[in-house]
Order: sequence, then C-alpha cells, then structure tokens
Amino acid sequence: MDNRETQARSGAVAAAVRAAADFDRTAVSGAAGLLAAIPVVVVLGVGLALGDPVAGATMGAGAMLVGIAWRTRGGRPPLVVMTIDAVIMAVSTFVGCVTGSATWVHLIVLCAWSFMGGLLVVVGNRGAVIGTQAIIAVVVFGRFTEPAPAALGLAGLVLVGGLAQVLLQSIVRWPLPLRAQRTATAAAYRELAKLARATDDLSTLAPAEALDDAERTLASPTLFGDAALMTLRSLVSEAYRSRIQLIGLHALLRQQHPPTPDRRPRAVSAESGSPTTDAAGAAGAVDDLGRWSLSLTASALELAARAIEGREDAEEELRRIVAELTAAIDQRETTAADGHTHPAEPAERQLIRRLSALSGQLRAISSLAPDAMTGGRLRSRRPVRRTDRPIERVRAHLAELRANASLQSPAGRHAVRLAVIVPVTELLARELPVSRSYWMVVAAATVLRPEFGATFTRGTERALGTTAGVGLAGAIAVLLHPAGGVTVAIVGLLAWAGYATFPASFATGFAFITAVVVFLLNAVSPDTLATASARLLDTLIGGTIGLIAYALWPTWSRAPAWQSLADLVAAERMYLDGVLTALIDGHRAREQLMTGLSRRARLTRTNAEATVARSLSEPTTRRIDASRSQAVLGAMRRLIQAAHILRLDAQEERERRPMPELKPLKDGVDGLLTSVESTLRPEPEDASSPMPLPDLRERYRGVQRAARDEAQAAELLAELDEMVDAANGVASAAGLESVDTAEASQDEPARKPQATPGSLESGHDHNP
Repeated sequence: MDNRETQARSGAVAAAVRAAADFDRTAVSGAAGLLAAIPVVVVLGVGLALGDPVAGATMGAGAMLVGIAWRTRGGRPPLVVMTIDAVIMAVSTFVGCVTGSATWVHLIVLCAWSFMGGLLVVVGNRGAVIGTQAIIAVVVFGRFTEPAPAALGLAGLVLVGGLAQVLLQSIVRWPLPLRAQRTATAAAYRELAKLARATDDLSTLAPAEALDDAERTLASPTLFGDAALMTLRSLVSEAYRSRIQLIGLHALLRQQHPPTPDRRPRAVSAESGSPTTDAAGAAGAVDDLGRWSLSLTASALELAARAIEGREDAEEELRRIVAELTAAIDQRETTAADGHTHPAEPAERQLIRRLSALSGQLRAISSLAPDAMTGGRLRSRRPVRRTDRPIERVRAHLAELRANASLQSPAGRHAVRLAVIVPVTELLARELPVSRSYWMVVAAATVLRPEFGATFTRGTERALGTTAGVGLAGAIAVLLHPAGGVTVAIVGLLAWAGYATFPASFATGFAFITAVVVFLLNAVSPDTLATASARLLDTLIGGTIGLIAYALWPTWSRAPAWQSLADLVAAERMYLDGVLTALIDGHRAREQLMTGLSRRARLTRTNAEATVARSLSEPTTRRIDASRSQAVLGAMRRLIQAAHILRLDAQEERERRPMPELKPLKDGVDGLLTSVESTLRPEPEDASSPMPLPDLRERYRGVQRAARDEAQAAELLAELDEMVDAANGVASAAGLESVDTAEASQDEPARKPQATPGSLESGHDHNP
C-alpha cells in the first residue's frame, strides 16, 4: 500500500470515527422509549416473582433485542419485522443449543447463520437487524449445550420475551388505529406544500417518501377501519397524482419562463389577487399565474393537512382558496383559448392545462379532507383487507438474495467475510482465558458492515457505548448494590433511556443497553463489576478482530455505485418507454402502469443516491468519481422531470390521435439510454466497439415535420424538445458525446470512444 493510499484510508477512518459522535436531538422520543422498555421490565419481573431469575433474564433479553429491532431506526413499530425477529431468534437459540455439544457441527451452523445474516443486508436495514440478531442468538443463547427438550424450552423463553414486545406495541395502537394514519397522511400533505413552494435545490423525493409512509400505515395488518379509511386512501392517491403535477409544473415554468433579474411582477387583480393579463404584461402573465397558483396551492395543501387532523377552522378557508384558484385559472384558460388579449403559445397552453388539472385535484382534496375525521369509532370498525402484497414482496426479497449470493456483490463478499470471521472468533474465544468470551464473537459480528465508513463508524460507536455503559453500570452497582425489585427498576430506567436515544445516536443508545445487559445478568449471578469488566474487555477484543478483518479484506462501494447509476438509467428508460408508447398508440396511459414505473424509478434513484454517498465516504483512491457521478444524477433528475410532463399529457382524459411519427424518436431515446446504461455498468455486457449514438435532434425534427400545423402536436413538441435535450445531457454526463454535441464541435467532430467506469477512474478522482 503506497503512502497516498494510506493517507486516504486514514482520512476516511477519521471521518467515520467523527460520525460516531453525531447526536440528533430531534430523534429522541421518551414516549417510544417507554413503550419499548415496558415489556422488558414485565417479563423480567414475572420471572423473578416466580423464583426463576434465569427465565426472567432470558425473556428480558428476548424482549430487549426485539425492541432494538424497532428503536435503532425509530418510527412506528414494524410489527411484522419484530415478529419475524422473535421467531428467528427462537429458532437460532434452539439450533445453537442442540449443536453446542459437537464443536464442528456448531461451527458449521455459525458459518451458515453468519453467511445468511450477512446476505440479508440487501433487504435493507430491517433485514440487516434480523440477520445480526440471528447470529447473536446462536452465539449467546446457543452457548448452553442442552438436549432437544431443554433447548426447546430455552427457545420458548426467548420467543415469549420477543412476542411480549410485539403484543404490547400492537395493543397500544388498537384504541385509536386511525390516529397514526391521519397523522402520516397530514404529514405527507405538508411535504407536498413544501414541494409547491420549492426551489430548484429542494429534493422531490421527500414528499414521495412521506406518501409511502402514509400508504404503509393504511396497509397495516392490524388495522381496523371504516369509511374514514377509504377517505384516507383516496387522499393519498390524490396526493400521489398532485406530486407528479407539481413536479411537472415547476419543470414547465423553468423551461418556458426562466426567472431573470430584470423581471418585474405583473399587476395583480384587486378583486381576486390573481395576475392580470393586460397587453403590456402578456409575455410574463402566464408565468406569473403559474407561480401565483403554486403559492396558493401550497397554502391549500397546508390547510388540507390541518383539515385531515380535524381542524374545523381549516375547512372553510381551504374551500375558499381552491375556489379562488379555480376561478383565476378558468378565466385565464378562456382568455388564452379566445386569443383576445394575445395569441397563446403552445407552451403557454400546456402550462394552463397543467394548472387546470391541478385545480381539479385540489377540488377533490378539499372535498375529501374534512371527511377524514368522519367515522373512526370503535363500533363502526371492521377488519379490512391488506392493500399491500406480502407474498410478492417476499418473492422479490428472495430474488435479491439469490442475485447477491456471489463474490461479485458487496453483500455477498460481506456474507463470506462474516462466515469466516464469526467461527474463527468463536474458536479463539474458547481458547482465551477470559470470562463470558461469547461477547467477543458478538462484537466481531456486529461491527462488520458491507461499507468501509459504516464498519469503522459502528466499531467506534460500540467501543464508546460499551465503555460508557460499563462505567454507568459499575457506578450504579457501587452506589446502590441493587437486588430483586431494585434491579428490575434499574433495568426499566436504563432500557427507557436506551430506546429513547437509539435513533438519535447509536453510541448513546448502546451505552444504556450495555448497562441493561449487565443488570439482566446481575439478576442471575450478582457480580455486577466482574460482569461489566468482562463485557468491556470482550467487546474491545471482538471489535478489534472485526476491524482488522475488514482492513485485510475491505469491500469498496465504487462498483456498486456505478451499478446503481446504471440501474437508475434502466428504470427511467422503462418509464419513458411506457409514456411514449401511450402517446404513439393514442390511448390514455394506464394509471396503475405509470405509477408502478414511476415508483420504481424513484426508489432506484433513492438507492443510487445512497450508494453514491456511501462510496464518496470512502478513501479518495477507492471512491467513485465525485464529479461525474453527481453530473449523472443531476442529468437524470432533469430527464425524469421531462418524463413526468409527458406522462401528464399521456394520462389526460381527452381524445388524441395516434402518433406513429414518434416511434423513431422513442427508439432513439431507448437506444441512447441503453448505451448510457452499458457505459455506467462496472462490467459492460457487450465489450465490442460501441455503436454510434442515435441523432435524437434529427428524429425530433422529423416529428416536427410530420406534425406541422397541428395544435395538439405543437404543445407536445415543446415537451419533446426538453426530453431530447435532457437525454443528450445524460449521455454527456456519462462520458459519451451525443451527435448534436459532436456537430457543434469544430475541433473534435467525431464522437469520443465509449467510456466505462474502469476508464473513468484509475485509482483517483477525475474531473469531467
């Protein structure tokens, strides 16, 4: 390793260590911490009251770990995830116990559990938690060598503790099952209001994520509802449509009337407050109407959120604003159609049509929002059918696991690394003369992560948390010498503090949970100081083993980052293909199809941004090219906005003729994006000489010639022009040279050779 590589790694490690000290005060939740702590206290207290401290501590540990599966990420309790976690921990406990007497069999089990636990990171954070806790159960509970009946009893205690956590979280949200759903829906509408007021630097993903959260609450398996449930679902559906409309409106305003320093606001009507359309101000009147309408829309969406929450004072104001907005848009639409003031340009007509569609959606929202508080009484509640499809989700997760079970995948390499390190650490722990050496194995397994930054951040968090937790437990033991009921109270207080602060800081939460573990063991063998010391020593040794293992066999995110960008291009290519196909056929695009394609593109973009961010946290010699990756993300954002505008046109309920003249352009866009996708993939599927990029501009001119003198086509051409320019921008950001760019260059008329991620980087960052 050369000096530059060493310095790069040192800088990345320092950044990862600093990240471990972050603390987000806004994420602290005392109420959630209390709810998660109650089951731990109850099952521990029951065990002690029955004179069986081992059973109490075992059930308490099961409840504690399932609570961690919820509180490390915060939010609402993921009951399905928590239930799966409890069941898998029970199974792992049983398997660990019955194989403990045969060392080689137990090591094989550890290897298999570690591999699958490592592979579960591809499912997301919840999958990673389940995988990690399965390994913990095999190591910690499985250290007791028991025959099958006794092992089954121990596994049952773990399961009871875990299900106690699930049961309480299910019960506490039963009396008001629609309160959380209303809150989530209102929060989504507030995010939409921010989008309506948005500037170019505001992410459009936040409203979609808030809507996804609201939709998930409406698909809860424990949800009971009535008419209000259907109203909330309708509001979420309208919000999804409004989000696309708002994105399209912002994009149209930027394309047609970019703001300039010398622009003055148009005159405003004294009666309605809307922009006037006198002859002198005709050129900018539509632009002003658009921005005024968006401002009013933001107010309407905020009022809708308040109405959903039951604020009666918001209902009348909401209807008034929507009526005012509708009247202003209708007036402008009539004026533009008549052409009395000035001849409306196609782009202006398109903008006015979009505003008209938005006002229709706001009218629907204004009528639905007050009804969200109607119903919701216990007597009117009936079980409702799930709106999601868990079987399909399981199949998708299994497909992800199969696809990543390879050394070519970072998750696959992470799984193999765990499958080696965990059994090796187990063998080492058995030979070292230290107390409770199984904590070494747990520390080595939990420190390792697929990413460089996450591994060293988590290692630092565990070291800091363990040190602080051991110190806290030791101080309490010296001052109070707790036993019996006092131990239960201390466990409750520590668990409450840990669960409350976990989402704010893993290190802080883990410090309190470390102290909880010490006092759970104190209930079985009252030697708190010795237990705390062993916990500290074993954790530091195991964490060091994990960090050394990662340093010897690191996993870099550069290739996955390029892959995620290629996947983003593929998803947006499919979305555009669906939109353009509907326009070519002359049929209204199906809402369900477009929603699915749009959501896939959005989720793929979220994954790409996260993967690129992880790669950029790694040493400079190993990370993705920062400038080029950000350029691709920016260009793809512009392309998806162009696709949204076209989608709105394709989904309008109006007659349109088929447009077969669009097919060459559609094929050209598909071919260009396919070339970009192949370029970005770490290992291009076709290593032969790249084909020339299609000339999208010439194909666009062909559509112009075929659609001459057609008003409908004239409006569409403005949208297609933006799509062509955005698609060529994507090619340029990826390192390719589109035909129109090549023609504009006198010094370099020929297209540059196709680049690949391997050629874009040679061990260090490049500028585009």
